[in-house]
Amino acid sequence: MGQMRLNDVVGEIVGEVIAGRAINKRQAAVNRWDDIDADGQYLAGIDGVVARIDTRARRLKLKAERSSAPEQAVLPFQLPAAVAMDIDGTTLVATRQLSREGFERAIEIRRLQIANDQHALREWRNALRQADQFWAANPDWSFGNCLDAILAKGGTPLGGEAVQ
Repeated sequence: MGQMRLNDVVGEIVGEVIAGRAINKRQAAVNRWDDIDADGQYLAGIDGVVARIDTRARRLKLKAERSSAPEQAVLPFQLPAAVAMDIDGTTLVATRQLSREGFERAIEIRRLQIANDQHALREWRNALRQADQFWAANPDWSFGNCLDAILAKGGTPLGGEAVQ
């Protein structure tokens, strides 16, 4: 059992990514687990540590290097300081450390994430459209009540395709 606070361990792991080291979030959490004090281990669990690493790394934004010029240049874009290099977001790499090939891979990962998000959004809209037939008559129902009613009807969709 370690003596470090959970947030301090997470900060060190994210610091390694920002410093230019690619990491596997889950493996980093496992490797540093014994450094975390009992309260932190109780509250977090490995998945909690992984989620905290991800949240902290994604909040940080890429910044222009400090220069001796009195007027600090501002970047003409906003990117995260660390990016996922796989679709699951398991491996983080500092944006500054990306090669051209790595940068293109990061763009492709983001494109795939957006495509997955768009698919999920269509599913959410379709679910809302299906549930609305029951919410219209029963506005106090939960979505779970609507799901039960949809299943009771055999799960057949309302006419037409999924909402876009």
